[in-house]
Amino acid sequence: MPDEPSSDRKGGFLAFWTTLPGILTGLATLITAIIGAVGLWKSQSGGGDNGGAQAPMGVSHQLSLAPGDGADLEKGQIGSLVNADLAFGPESTPTLRAGASTFFAPVEGTPNKARCTAALSSRHDTSEIVSQVEKSWVCVSTVEGKVAGLRIIKAPGIGSAKLVLAYVIWP
Repeated sequence: MPDEPSSDRKGGFLAFWTTLPGILTGLATLITAIIGAVGLWKSQSGGGDNGGAQAPMGVSHQLSLAPGDGADLEKGQIGSLVNADLAFGPESTPTLRAGASTFFAPVEGTPNKARCTAALSSRHDTSEIVSQVEKSWVCVSTVEGKVAGLRIIKAPGIGSAKLVLAYVIWP
């Protein structure tokens, strides 16, 4: 007879799931789990929103810059560099700065070498405020005379002062 109270609780639990509130609770739980799993899968596979821009053709690279870091795009080096193609300024407003003989030009849509070359022939920006180019592509002329397209993957914010860039460089 000691099993009867356990049996009554089990029966009450199962009876709940056959009622309208129980069925709605079960459906809501199932929908939440599916949406959570799809969201996790998309964030892990890179299937999330990228601002409508696809990666340009070419070999892609990624750099993570701390405030004050310079970057040589051809070599993929960061730090205090003499011939840096760009630098992540230490200002309170996060800014990308062009190197001594380099410059920037924002470009609409997915860049390629021809689009970047055209943009760089008409604009010679020496700095870009990170928040203004965060979801778009910026073309860069390099110290070595090459053309690159870069995109901000992660801007500095709460918990991280680093700027993460993805870029492609064309010969």
